Amino acid sequence: MFRTAILLFAFFLAHCGGPSLTFGGSEPSPAAVEREYRIFIVNSYHPEYFWSAEQSQAVRDALSGLKLVVHEYFMDSKRHPGEEWLAQQKEICLAEIAAFKPDLIFTGDDNATRTIAPHFQGQALPLVFYGVNAEPESYGLVAGGNRQAPGGNITGVLERLFFDEAVSKLGLLCHVNNIPFTRLYLVTDDSYTSVKLFEQIHAEKWKFAVERVFLPLVSTFSQYKSLIDEINHAGNALFVYNLQTLKDAEGRYVDYREVLAWTRARLTIPSSAFMRKYVEEGLMFGMLVSGYNQAFHAALKAKKILFGTPPGVIPIEAPPHGATALNRTTIERLGFKVPLDMLFGAEIFD
Repeated sequence: MFRTAILLFAFFLAHCGGPSLTFGGSEPSPAAVEREYRIFIVNSYHPEYFWSAEQSQAVRDALSGLKLVVHEYFMDSKRHPGEEWLAQQKEICLAEIAAFKPDLIFTGDDNATRTIAPHFQGQALPLVFYGVNAEPESYGLVAGGNRQAPGGNITGVLERLFFDEAVSKLGLLCHVNNIPFTRLYLVTDDSYTSVKLFEQIHAEKWKFAVERVFLPLVSTFSQYKSLIDEINHAGNALFVYNLQTLKDAEGRYVDYREVLAWTRARLTIPSSAFMRKYVEEGLMFGMLVSGYNQAFHAALKAKKILFGTPPGVIPIEAPPHGATALNRTTIERLGFKVPLDMLFGAEIFD
């Protein structure tokens, strides 16, 4: 029933999000190519988080061939939620930026972008953000209607989830397995990014004859277990966004892989996610969104800036989505069938 081959084109899409951006205009001068560039990366989270590691690698990959001096600061805001912590991190980070004297700043994800980017707005120092879930206008980074030509020293890449496409495929998966698809449960942790994502989904026009049930933002592993056990009996399908900040009874963070291992063994209804790692760890299906993809595209924009293009003429945009992903072990364990058009070009995980 399953194909084991993964199309190379789909693999490329999942990692690079489609054709790379073109540079346009004249070729950079030899001096621009040969000079040394000082790059400061502000990451919202911690270096051990797979999303952060992928983003850091993507920046270096996109700028490979240039002589770089890179300084990276991790705000660790996923493991330390709250505005007081973020304010402290902002002051430390700004001091390090001032001492480093970069040629360009990257800010990764919402917390780094909303705290650091406004400080440099209107200055000569260019800043490129990536992985931003909120609307950039809400952070004051661009005026309404100006995303195609932001006009200042800041541009970047948005994180946009292709939720409608995911729901359509999830509905198809339910249909071929004779599972009623009248209710979709959505679960996520209580991190700032999760809040913004659920606000975004709430605001979008819903075009499906399926009831959306937004579960309470989850803060503990025990709360999560109770919710999963409930929807195993009451739900048709589950969408999982983020499970990075769940805590145990002693208040310690639980590794997301432990959470997903429990979910894989317990969940009996179709499940969907956007992160590759979550499908690898046992969720059934995903329309992949990639931190690597977003940071790679942002770094291509930064390369244009380093070679002389003004940031204000470089659009703020979101890259296309990556491939469909399926977990074969989970599907076979539950005895599900997979429609052929979902198999075509999919990444298959065991």
